[in-house]
Amino acid sequence: MSLRHRAAVLAGAAALAFGPAVLLASPAAAAPTGCTTQYGSGSASSYCSSGTGMHQVVVLQKHASPLAGPILVVGPCVPVGQTSHTSITPWPVVSIRANTCG
Repeated sequence: MSLRHRAAVLAGAAALAFGPAVLLASPAAAAPTGCTTQYGSGSASSYCSSGTGMHQVVVLQKHASPLAGPILVVGPCVPVGQTSHTSITPWPVVSIRANTCG
């Protein structure tokens, strides 16, 4: 078998082996973007308007007692275009963010 023929056979085998993987590969996913958060009166929420995937609201609160430590409150994972809601305690909010989840 000539070198040219071997190269053609190897190229064909590679196309058969890797072709389906290339054809079946999913498009690149863009993380949730355009996210906003808000809180007040016992609840917090996050909303992401674009991208793909899932997000959730994450709130860090400060307990009045230093011995109790911080309070972490996490909402459910929801798809982009939906709002993640959670109830929060009456303690001060230290931070709030929309977290990517998967």
